[in-house]
Amino acid sequence: MPAHRLLFLDFETYYDQEYSLSNMPTPNYILDPRWETIMCAAKEDNGPSRIVDGPDFPAFIAGFDPAHTTTVAFNALFDNSILAWRYGFVPALMLDAMGMARALRGHLLPSSSLAAVSRLMGLGEKGGTLIKVKGMRRNDIKQAGLWPEFSAYAVQDVDLLYGIFMGLIPEFPRAERRLMDLVLRCAVQPKFVADVEMLQEHLVDVREQKAELLSKCGVGVDELMSTDKFKDALERLGVPIEYKVTMAAAAKAEATGEPAKTVPAFAKTDEFMSKLLVHYDPAVQALAAARLGHKSTIEETRTEKLISIATLPWEQVGCEGTLPVPLAYGRAHTQRLAGEWGMNMQNLPTERGSKGKSRLRKGLIVPPDHEVVVADLGQIEARLVAWICGAKNLLKQFRDKLDPYAILASEIFGFPVNRKVHKIEGFIGKTGILGCGYGAGAPKFFNMVLTQSRINDINLGGMWTPELALKSVGAYRSTYFAIPQGWNRLGNILETSWLGHARSVFGPVTIEHGKVLGPNGLTLKPGEATSLKVRLSSELLV
Repeated sequence: MPAHRLLFLDFETYYDQEYSLSNMPTPNYILDPRWETIMCAAKEDNGPSRIVDGPDFPAFIAGFDPAHTTTVAFNALFDNSILAWRYGFVPALMLDAMGMARALRGHLLPSSSLAAVSRLMGLGEKGGTLIKVKGMRRNDIKQAGLWPEFSAYAVQDVDLLYGIFMGLIPEFPRAERRLMDLVLRCAVQPKFVADVEMLQEHLVDVREQKAELLSKCGVGVDELMSTDKFKDALERLGVPIEYKVTMAAAAKAEATGEPAKTVPAFAKTDEFMSKLLVHYDPAVQALAAARLGHKSTIEETRTEKLISIATLPWEQVGCEGTLPVPLAYGRAHTQRLAGEWGMNMQNLPTERGSKGKSRLRKGLIVPPDHEVVVADLGQIEARLVAWICGAKNLLKQFRDKLDPYAILASEIFGFPVNRKVHKIEGFIGKTGILGCGYGAGAPKFFNMVLTQSRINDINLGGMWTPELALKSVGAYRSTYFAIPQGWNRLGNILETSWLGHARSVFGPVTIEHGKVLGPNGLTLKPGEATSLKVRLSSELLV
């Protein structure tokens, strides 16, 4: 059997002011007619690094058997997409040093760039030659006498890649290596086929819906510039407003000794506004986009991007599918997968969640002889929090196939609730079971029910009040008393094990001094600037 080979790669490709990864999705960039492979820095196993000239790369990669090759790159989604779509080479295993660094050193990194990771690990500094060759083709670079410098720059990058990989691979669990490969393969070997006609129809609907939503909100675009009217419009949609202290208010408070005055976080640079742009309620998206002067909502831009990717010449590169599913390994600080290429294929809205108007999910179909398997871990959040906190009565309700939603609703309203008959009461009970397990108080739960009722087209009439929200939260906490006891136990663990030297088990994780050991072999280590107790207590329950 041929020996398995480890191939470290770093492509250098043509880019200019308009044609670059910052201006277009990765597949649009790679499959664009302007594409040119200038060079590739490569290293096999622990051998010397070398430069493969762009025109020589097909012959170089032909010397490797994909069935016995593992590729390693920094931002492997980019390099392996090039290998697959430009050269027809898909290795047996793909590993990403950037994803490994995020998973193992993310709590220490200011960013996940090659420069930042190399600096943290003491491997040296990344060069700055790339900017010198912006807008230059391969022959231009040679004629300008920059080829030796650019080659040295590329070799340095692949040497840094090798150093990062060798430094981290002993800590990286074997099971995570396979997971990383599968995540990359979702994009590198696309299987989904896009129904472009359906997506184009959806785009028209979304644009029409945006104007309709703003009209229903009762606030004109000009009026949205009023802080008070924008605040009122959001509150009518059940959105809790986040506030901030301005620099001027902080300075005044410091000078006078009085409490700093807060204002709504409605500035373009405020994180709250960024959250509103990707809110699951299209009406909230439309309001935020109008306030910020954006021409489109996230639903609109996402649909446009899917169409642009799906209409690329995939048949020319031998792909079964026309719509890659790009995901980023370890980008979230909890090490969950995150979106890539400026879109998140994990949170495409369902028909119900978009009030029947979104067809993004239905726009994804499969080629002949393939099937889509849909897995839904029913009530998984409620089941997990019950298991972690030891709420045996809630676990028994799930195990005996009872209706926890109706049971909680009966506790809240004081009579036996049949969800087929008492739809509003049942809806409140359902929202309580799914939403109260993570410490939500009455104000948050009040807004939660309002928002979910809008999304699900449920008219609450005048039934839902802050007083009923307070009663509902109290009923949940008294009925499933082990859950708030679990919150308190976690708080005590964080005061002892996290801040001390004991070792405590909480559900599937083990908490030690300054770290949380997960069941997958990775550790969660919040950064120094984070409020550790708040962050850990919320994330371990989510």
